Amino acid sequence: MRRPGERMRDLMRAAIVVGVLLSSTSSRAREEDEGQGRGQASALASALRDSEAHVDVRRDAAKALFASPRPVQVAALPAMIEVLMEESDGQVRLAVLDTLTAMGPDAEPAIAALVHSLKTDSGGRRREETHQDYRAALALAAIGPPSVDSLLGLLGSNRENVRAEAAMALGRIGPAASAAIPDLVSLLADPSDRIRAEASEALGTIGPEAVGPLVEAASAGEERRRSSAIEALGKVAEPGDRAREALVEAAGDPSPEVRGAALRALTGLDLPGDRLRPILEEALGDEDERVRLEAVNLLFERRELVPGMLPTLRRRLDSDQEGVVRHASFVMQLLGPEAAPMLLEALGEGRGPVSPIAEALAGIGRPAAGLLAEAVEDPRPRVRRGAALALGRIRPPAPGTVPRLAAGLGDEDPEVRSAFLSAIGALGPRARDAVPAVRTLLRDDSADIRLEALAILVRIASRDERLAADLAGRVEDEDARVRRSAIDALRSLGPSSRGALPAAIGALSDPDPDVRLAAAGLIASLGPAASEAVPALVELLDDPEEQSRAVAARTLAELGPSGASAFDRLSPLVADPSPSVREEVAVALGSLGVGGAAVRPLLAKAMEDEVPEVRSAARRAVQRLGADGVLLVPDLIRSASREEDRRSVERSLRRFERSGPDPSSIPELVALLGHEEEAVRLLAIRFLAAAGPAAREAADALDLLQADPSAEVRAQAAAALEKIVAGPG
Repeated sequence: MRRPGERMRDLMRAAIVVGVLLSSTSSRAREEDEGQGRGQASALASALRDSEAHVDVRRDAAKALFASPRPVQVAALPAMIEVLMEESDGQVRLAVLDTLTAMGPDAEPAIAALVHSLKTDSGGRRREETHQDYRAALALAAIGPPSVDSLLGLLGSNRENVRAEAAMALGRIGPAASAAIPDLVSLLADPSDRIRAEASEALGTIGPEAVGPLVEAASAGEERRRSSAIEALGKVAEPGDRAREALVEAAGDPSPEVRGAALRALTGLDLPGDRLRPILEEALGDEDERVRLEAVNLLFERRELVPGMLPTLRRRLDSDQEGVVRHASFVMQLLGPEAAPMLLEALGEGRGPVSPIAEALAGIGRPAAGLLAEAVEDPRPRVRRGAALALGRIRPPAPGTVPRLAAGLGDEDPEVRSAFLSAIGALGPRARDAVPAVRTLLRDDSADIRLEALAILVRIASRDERLAADLAGRVEDEDARVRRSAIDALRSLGPSSRGALPAAIGALSDPDPDVRLAAAGLIASLGPAASEAVPALVELLDDPEEQSRAVAARTLAELGPSGASAFDRLSPLVADPSPSVREEVAVALGSLGVGGAAVRPLLAKAMEDEVPEVRSAARRAVQRLGADGVLLVPDLIRSASREEDRRSVERSLRRFERSGPDPSSIPELVALLGHEEEAVRLLAIRFLAAAGPAAREAADALDLLQADPSAEVRAQAAAALEKIVAGPG
């Protein structure tokens, strides 16, 4: 420990360092005094080297050097080199690295120390070490060409971070680092994505001299090497014809990864349109989505090429691959309103997916709304579908959109009706005027449409007074999906779904287990107000599906005392073969309000269950019993024999410590004083002490504990005995 005098000395040194910093920044504007600069450098270097001083002194010195004039930094360079070789504090090291970076070529003597810093973990932890590696590499890059040989040596490091930072530094040095080209090219096949990316970036920055080796690397070897080489060619500022030809050739590579890289690289090149257009036309039909997306990105930058590609794009819209249609549609959308007639015509004549074309029409926006309003009445079903979907997605909606979409709900084609429904749903509450028309589809012949109509009604008419009745009417739908959807939607309405309780009770006997579970969930959400569901829930307790039994028990727990009549049927299920059922039953037993004496044997059994979750549920049930839970104090204490349960048991017991145990429990607590587990004996002692004079019958047993092998038990027993004998006074 440092003495007060030493700490005061350190503080004074820190003040001197700050004074040096202030004098240097003010004198910079007033005078150029070499003698003063040497003095400043000497003082800062001395503080930087003082390993006996408090670390704040070295930190302040390092920060002062960063703000000092260049002559002071150069004069203090030997001290900064020593810091990189010996200092253990990460903050000091980071400040020195920043100073060396700012010094640039003047920091050349520090190259060896910077390499040492990169190769070793010195000072700091985790992120701080990573920052040091990065800043050391930045400093080497700032020094420039003299660092190249040292950085080349680091490219072979077995540490990924060192290889990556070395490659980054060489790239920052630029063309002067051309000697590193062969080594960087070899890194293009590195297993690490980061290494390949850094090497590719560096080669692109080094420039034209890297083109030849990169072209060779792009034409042979594994795909990640070819791909990284192509990426690098795309980053060369003046690549030349050879690089362009390599990129064009790579666009037809067997590997989608290479083809995608080629398209990304071509984005940055001013390749003539007549060369680029056929590449893009082919790429837009590529089987790989990544390649198509790169083509779209390129066309987004070169929109002038789109008109000349219309015949190809039109053919792509007939593809049965949704991704191909989507990308072709998006490219056509770049033309704006003039693309709308072509897209609609493609809908009428094509065979591929409708939705991607509708998305493109919607992307054109309001300028296409008039044409779409006419198209929703087109004799061709695909056109009506696409136009409806597009109208529903235009924002803000065009005037008259809702009435047009509502009218389409009566279309004779079920796929068209579904499209109009989907469009209305996309509008959300804006489409509330379409509610009556949507309501009629709850009786549609198509179960899919009924299902969709339910979902959309909830979305656009959540406050409609008739909604709960609409949903309740579908609880007996012939399709199980619709029944379950209706019940789930009713549950989302909260208390307003109370009128649907009879339908939910009926659904508890549904042949579909998912519907039964949904119905139980709805009843549980209504709480005690759903007491009339108890008989049906009792029947569900006999369901062969364990999940149904568990949900029935959970629901009865939510009904509280309203479900008390289910007690006799619940009781045997504490021995159910399913742990999840036993868990839910335990919680329910504590919620029915039947009294602690009745549930005690059942919860005591659950507290001894082999499954931890069941034991935990039983302890939660004790809390639900309220004041009656005190009857189970001996059972809780006994369950502390399992070490993994002890903390939970102690939490459960806290609420009973102030009131003490029930007098009828005293004999059981006395018996627990002989338990083999120390934790159980200690808890029994604690509650006997809480009972005070009422526990006089425990005196002899507590006295016998003075021979207990546990010192804590002996001490606690003596204290409890004194409290019991002494009484309240």
